[in-house]
Amino acid sequence: MSAALLLGAMGALGAAPAARAADLSLGKVGNESEFVDATHFCGTKPIRVALSVGAVNAHRQIKRAELEDEARKCPNITEVGYADAGGNPEKELANIRSLAAQGYDIIIVEPDSGAAAIPAMRDAVKAGSVVIPVEVGVDFPGKAGVDYTMVVTPNQEQMASVYAQFLVDKLQGKGNVIVWGGAPGAPQTAAQLPGWKKVFAANPGINVLEGPVISNWDPAYYQKVTTALLAKYPQIDGMYSDYGAGVMGALRAFKTAGRPLVPVTGLDANGAECFWVDNHDGEPRYQIGFTSSWTWIDRLALRKGLAAVNQIDSPEPSVVNVSLLVDSTSKDLGLAPKCDHDVPPDVSLASSRLSRDQLIAVFKK
Repeated sequence: MSAALLLGAMGALGAAPAARAADLSLGKVGNESEFVDATHFCGTKPIRVALSVGAVNAHRQIKRAELEDEARKCPNITEVGYADAGGNPEKELANIRSLAAQGYDIIIVEPDSGAAAIPAMRDAVKAGSVVIPVEVGVDFPGKAGVDYTMVVTPNQEQMASVYAQFLVDKLQGKGNVIVWGGAPGAPQTAAQLPGWKKVFAANPGINVLEGPVISNWDPAYYQKVTTALLAKYPQIDGMYSDYGAGVMGALRAFKTAGRPLVPVTGLDANGAECFWVDNHDGEPRYQIGFTSSWTWIDRLALRKGLAAVNQIDSPEPSVVNVSLLVDSTSKDLGLAPKCDHDVPPDVSLASSRLSRDQLIAVFKK
């Protein structure tokens, strides 16, 4: 079974030793510059891949397209399956088990249900699938090689510290901040918490009014909740968010309420950058600091999965640090907000590995 590649255990007493397990660089922290072309890991035997998500949003639409694009580099990948739980945790677990029962060799999981998904992933490993949860942070519960094959993730705690430090710098160390989270129980939100807490604790002038506030990564929900927060708090000076396309909903609530716009963070998104371009005049406090949207994370997970199936050593990091790709206050023109009104607002122009035309096509389906 492909999941057994990680175990490299001896057989029964007196039996010949098992084949050497591939070195997948579990837990290795690194950067995008260390990525390797997928063709190095393809192998030759037919392989079926599947993606399981807890719910769909624009960010995940792009990631799915990136995964499918990466899979096309390996002619021996015969199928890229897909399962969406629609926000239902029980369905998410059922989907994972179903994909394993269908015999997918590699199952990439974006587990909105967090640790609750581990029993289903463990069952999939036992069934013979290579199972790779993504986005979940380095402290995700469970044991690699048993509960899942390995974790592949952006360095959520490090990314959170980048966001928090941006707000500290823009607020000159003093102000009232709202911290946004994602879906209830989302491991991404839990993994980021130590990063922003550490930075804000080192800057006692920063007062976290509430957070992590559930957003479901839905711009309309951001707007609805922000309307209530604005009524509750007479002064909000900044917003920590891990989703640039979503936090625009919060900013719209500020505009509707006639409140000055404030510094925000998030993943790079064309619409959020266009919003800054169109609205920053006369709003001296309004600045944006966006990191890579890491829509390439499922590509990396696929390459790790291929390495596991084909017993090929993988030198790529499994935990990837990110940095600011957009900083509206920077003198570096390469970090200036970019706006393309001819592409959809959710497109991540700065960090996606898809071409502009491919990104436009994602939202025409």
